[in-house]
Amino acid sequence: MFRTPRIWLGLQVARFRFRKAQEPIIAFTNALSSAHHALLIMPLNRAQRFPAVSVMEMLTKRFAEENITIITAEDDYQTARLLPHSPQVRLLVNEFNLFYLPHHDLIERIGTHQYDIAIDLNLDFVLPSAYICKASKARVRVGFARKHSEKFYNLTVRLDPTLDPRGVYDRLVKCLQMF
Repeated sequence: MFRTPRIWLGLQVARFRFRKAQEPIIAFTNALSSAHHALLIMPLNRAQRFPAVSVMEMLTKRFAEENITIITAEDDYQTARLLPHSPQVRLLVNEFNLFYLPHHDLIERIGTHQYDIAIDLNLDFVLPSAYICKASKARVRVGFARKHSEKFYNLTVRLDPTLDPRGVYDRLVKCLQMF
């Protein structure tokens, strides 16, 4: 019942916090091929996690597992088995405030590394993961085109409504392979 106003307020707080962040003009030409560290935000929706494996496979071909930091939901244990050498951060419910924004200590924990690329795999706009993606200060922040996504990502991929989640992630992989 109160979820929508809280998300709206969370968006306003996020916009206020990032108001001074200057977005440099970057060339995406070698954005992925020249990157060394990646941040991968796994889908919080259980049904979308398994199809996202194609993105994980693509990243492991380009990066050493130790250079891929994974953000997962509290109940996601499958990802840890797929990438056992990658640093993982679990999102716990008590690490978010009333407006679905992560607490400062969670952002500090994620910010221990410098990321060249951050990829949010949530198909729907999920404020906590979008905020984490922006707060990571990654040079390239990838997400799916949804309402409000332009505030958090500098590379958005359009969703094709005719595709199932596996097809959407496969399209994302093809898009990222261009860079």
